[in-house]
Amino acid sequence: MPWLEVSPSHWQRPLGANERMIKWIGDKAHAAGREHWSITVACRFTLSGSLQDNKLEERVRRAWMSFRFQHPSIASIAGDDTADYHVPDAKALEQWADETLTVVSDPAADTDSLLASFKPTRYVTGHFLPHRNEFCLHAAHWRTDGYGALQLVNAFLDAVASDQDPAALPWGEEHARLVPSIEEALELPEKPTPEIQAATAACLRSGALVAGSIGLPYQGDLNTKPGGTHSVRRSLSESTTASILAACDARNITPLSAVHASLAAANFAGSASSADGSGHYTSNMRFSLRPYLREPFNSPQYASALYTGSFMSKVLPSSSWQETAAQYNELYAAGLNREFLIARRQFATQVLEMLTRSGDLGPPRSEVDISSVEDAEKLIRPLRHAGEEGGALVVNDFSLGLECITRETYLFYWTFKGKIEFNLVYNEAFYDRAFMEGIVDTIVESLKKGLEVSNRG
Repeated sequence: MPWLEVSPSHWQRPLGANERMIKWIGDKAHAAGREHWSITVACRFTLSGSLQDNKLEERVRRAWMSFRFQHPSIASIAGDDTADYHVPDAKALEQWADETLTVVSDPAADTDSLLASFKPTRYVTGHFLPHRNEFCLHAAHWRTDGYGALQLVNAFLDAVASDQDPAALPWGEEHARLVPSIEEALELPEKPTPEIQAATAACLRSGALVAGSIGLPYQGDLNTKPGGTHSVRRSLSESTTASILAACDARNITPLSAVHASLAAANFAGSASSADGSGHYTSNMRFSLRPYLREPFNSPQYASALYTGSFMSKVLPSSSWQETAAQYNELYAAGLNREFLIARRQFATQVLEMLTRSGDLGPPRSEVDISSVEDAEKLIRPLRHAGEEGGALVVNDFSLGLECITRETYLFYWTFKGKIEFNLVYNEAFYDRAFMEGIVDTIVESLKKGLEVSNRG
């Protein structure tokens, strides 16, 4: 169902099946004061020329409120069954900004310490670190995905550069930009047809590949409580990146396929459960659904929506790096078929039913999985000009990750401003930093070896 005005200035729609499923998973961590799979983007930027501002904190606050006007779903709230949005008056807008935007004054604070401290909130939140000129966006995963989160940060930076007066905006019109669920965007029927049921069964079968898969050795036991999420960042130099991209092009494989093959190699190298060499590596083949949507739902206007999907794939320890890369390359190139798309509602409905019956997230897994946005400059513009006298906002760098409360860890990969970037997120209760740095080292070494790249850095 679309958004409906159920009372003056109060808009509402049912939560979609995929939102419900991901929200259930995220909410399971609330008892521990966490939000499983919540997404964080941290972006460092500089202002120059006429955009230089000695009252930057005030500018950021104005931008935050203007950003809400353009993407009102960041201020929606969710119950068990519905998403609700209230058009604010001036007082309510200020109160919302007070609740959702934090200026982090501690000069020792950085992105990693923030990530470990985040708690569940009912809104998307923003965190500005003035000593680092860094802005962090934090959102529950049911609200958006990696692509959407970067598009949201891009829109916020637009608001910083334009510096509109939020009080002058025509509040009350923003409801037209509230986002629909993926099921509505795909125009999927409420009741599954026989074709949809068959497609759903096929999607569910990929989950069987988890059985017998390898995992990393972890600290603690099944009773160990999760701690905070931390990350290991690694940037490859421009020269090394250029060599890697050229080597991929020469072999007719995508950089993502090469990175995924190297991640598989790192999982095998660090595995605790394949001493006899029999275990396989299972990971997700993740795809943004946005390119598969009709206009306008495939545009950044719908950044604050969960439009993503995946299926599982396995590789064997006996496969060479080249064979593994070729396998992933074929799967990424094939993309998603019609059957996958039409199953989105019923798949999520059945998975949530299974999760609800079991009451937990299933047997613990401890592999490193992968997520990528590939060329991030398509999502976050590195430079924008505004104002007079050569005013400019330059994005220096950014980081993308999520909160994890389980033994499963996640490698995020992207390219930005001529560099390959990695961010490996993990929970401190199950792994120490030195071990995870070693995993990243192995990924990089495998990538260079597989592509016959000798560059340092």
